[in-house]
Amino acid sequence: MYKEELYEEGIVKEAKDGIAVINIHDSDNCHECTAKIYCKLGNSEGRSLTVRDPYGVHPGDKVRVVIKGSKILSASFFLYGIPLILLLAGIFIGFEIFNENKEFYSSLFAISLVSVYALYMFLFPKKEKLNSYPEIIFVSSPLKS
Repeated sequence: MYKEELYEEGIVKEAKDGIAVINIHDSDNCHECTAKIYCKLGNSEGRSLTVRDPYGVHPGDKVRVVIKGSKILSASFFLYGIPLILLLAGIFIGFEIFNENKEFYSSLFAISLVSVYALYMFLFPKKEKLNSYPEIIFVSSPLKS
């Protein structure tokens, strides 16, 4: 999965400052796709995907996007792995710190750690976050009449 590359095609919905939102059509393979963490539910016929735009696309352009397996693995780790580690560490540390109502206070401590992590990720987006987006690799502008 680390070296896997997934390709999707879609239509640009909006583009600004090197970031584009594209609409992709649902397919039969969407429910099995490992890149679901990047897609957002859109209208009834498709999903939306936020991507890096090195070409300066415009709304209506047809694009091809690549999603690298290493990026999926990295995003999954930050989204699921770190909170799980913090949750387990908070419970084990809480059992060592607290003397009364160990289960209750260590659970609160663990949930607090995960909440602080989520707040940090939400409030302080990193510049590397842009590098984790899928990238446009091909643009086909619509014919103008």
